[in-house]
Order: sequence, then structure tokens, then C-alpha cells
Amino acid sequence: MVLVVVLCVLVGGAGWWASRATLPDSSVGESSSPAGEVVWGEVVQGSVGRSLPLSTTVRQPVGVVAVNGLSGVVTSTSPGRVDSGGVVYTVGRTPVRVVQAGEPFWRELSRGVRGEDVVALQELLIAGGHLDGEADGDFGQATEDAVEAWQEEQGLPESGVVGLGELVAVPELPATVTVGEAIRVGAQVSGGEDAVLAPTGERDFVLVVTAEQARLIPAEATVEMSFQDQQWTGVIAGSSVDESGSTVFELTAPGGGPVCGEDCGALPGDEQVTVRSEVVVVPRVEGLSVPAAAVRTRADGSAFVVTEDGQVEVVVAGSGQGIAVVEGAGLEEGLRVLVAGDPAQVPRDGGDETGGG
Repeated sequence: MVLVVVLCVLVGGAGWWASRATLPDSSVGESSSPAGEVVWGEVVQGSVGRSLPLSTTVRQPVGVVAVNGLSGVVTSTSPGRVDSGGVVYTVGRTPVRVVQAGEPFWRELSRGVRGEDVVALQELLIAGGHLDGEADGDFGQATEDAVEAWQEEQGLPESGVVGLGELVAVPELPATVTVGEAIRVGAQVSGGEDAVLAPTGERDFVLVVTAEQARLIPAEATVEMSFQDQQWTGVIAGSSVDESGSTVFELTAPGGGPVCGEDCGALPGDEQVTVRSEVVVVPRVEGLSVPAAAVRTRADGSAFVVTEDGQVEVVVAGSGQGIAVVEGAGLEEGLRVLVAGDPAQVPRDGGDETGGG
């Protein structure tokens, strides 16, 4: 009896990529069949590999980014996700707004002053449609007019001056911010209190998994991550066990440093962000595939498959779940390879064959 087994190229479940065959699982070089049965396989395009769909957590430390510069009673607080110009708290009737800036606001801003703090203010006014042109850092007549228009829009006195304490600098916006313990409704403040806290500093990428999952992840595994249109690859730099018994893998870029590299700004400014990930346990290999049982080995370790025309030398590029991706001269899709049985029983000019699927 002769059987012909045809591989079907599928994406295997549970994270396995593999061509599938109607054969029992078998490692390279092993085969089994009932006595007298000849089983053929067929060379097809396929792939093998294994990955685990998990999530990576991006952590960024939270620190004080601004202190309060106003005196009076706190009348409202608005912690949460804010963009440039957003109000985070109010003292009396004076709102305190966040502005994206690398340096703190340290003085009153009025006509005649120059500096990076003026640049940050001008960028806010330009974004709001109150100022035309570029942010040049020079608080002139145009900037004063823009400030007055901005104040009118807010229902504030049109002084053309931005007082110290009305703006606080946050390095990256939008961001999720909180207010300091002293900044609570009804509290009396006099200046100098920790006012705004936000994520700041280098981001840490960690993979938190159960003990069972950790046993499936080798130290050399890579982690493919995606966030919106960004794609990153991380490697395992270390591991530890947290208080709940979970394993925490620390991830870095392949060359060291943050996984996000130059694109960390694409991540939201939150203390913790979840990123979709695939842990590549066995790298994906694509190519001509055969049932693993069709691959035979000699005493010297060389591998071959048996075709209707004889032996063909092969190199196994990858294997998994009973499938082997092989390379070899003369191999092509549709070529039949012997999976089990005695080659002497192979019919040359037709015979009793049954197509398998």
C-alpha cells in the first residue's frame, strides 16, 4: 500500500508557525508506519517557528516637574491627561497652565524680555491661533497683542503680561499629570510647594509573565513590539521575580539603551503604557518544507531525503511540529519525498496510490 501525504501551509495555533501534515509528530530523521506501508510526502512552501503573544509594559518614573508660584487658596484641581495650555489647578481666579518646555518658567513675561521661556510662550500662542510667524524668543508688540487676545479668550484681565506662576513647564506633552499633596481644593498656598508631577526620564521596557510562561522563554529570545505605526525589537537584558511570584524580564534595544531608541516621543507621556508584543521563542524560517520524518541522517551527520530518483542532500534550516524547512539542490515544489517504507517497494511507473490531505 502506498500513501501520498501533502503538506498544507498553515499558521499553527498557540503561537506555532508551521506547515501541517497528516502525520504523527516526529523529529528529524525519525519515521514510523505499519509494516509494508510506503508513505510519500510532497515538497511545499512553508515556514516553522514559534512565538508567544504577550504584552510589554513601558514604565517611566514620575517626578516633580514644577513648583507653585502663586499665593492664595486653591479653588480647583484638574489632574489627568493634559496638552499644552491645559489647566491643572487654579489659585483664586488664576488658572495655572502646563506648557511644553525644557526649562522652568522663572520670571514674569512681559514686553521687552527675551529667552527660551518666551519661545515656549510664543509656541503656545501660535498653536492657539493668537500669534503669527515663528517663535523668536523676543517679547515684542506682536507677542503682547497675542497675550491680550489669549487673556480675553480666557475671560481674564487683558494685561498683556503673564505673571510668574501662571505657566508651568512640562518636558513632554500631552502627558498624564498629577498635582502635589499641598495642591488641594481649599488649601492655602504661598509659593514653593510641589505643584505638578509628570512622567519624566528614561523609559523602562519590562515583560511580566507567569512562572509557566517564563519557562517557555529562552534567554536569547527577541521581543517584537508595535505601538501605532512604530515597530521595535527588544532583547532580554536581565530578569527578576516580583513579590507576586511573576517573572519580570528587563528589555533593551539589541545594541543597548531604551527599546524605543530615537522614537520614544511616539509613546504617550504616561507613567505606564502597555505595548503589544510577540516573544520570538524560535525564529521564523521560511522555505521548501517536507515532513520531518522524510529527512534522514547518516552516521557522519549529513542529511538527505529520498525522492523517486534517489537521494538528495539537504540542509535543515529549521524544524517544528513534525515539519522541516530544508535546502538542497534539485528540490522544488511538488517533488515527492519518501516519508516511510522501504525504498525498494517504491513504484516507478504508477501503482496503487492514494492522495492524502
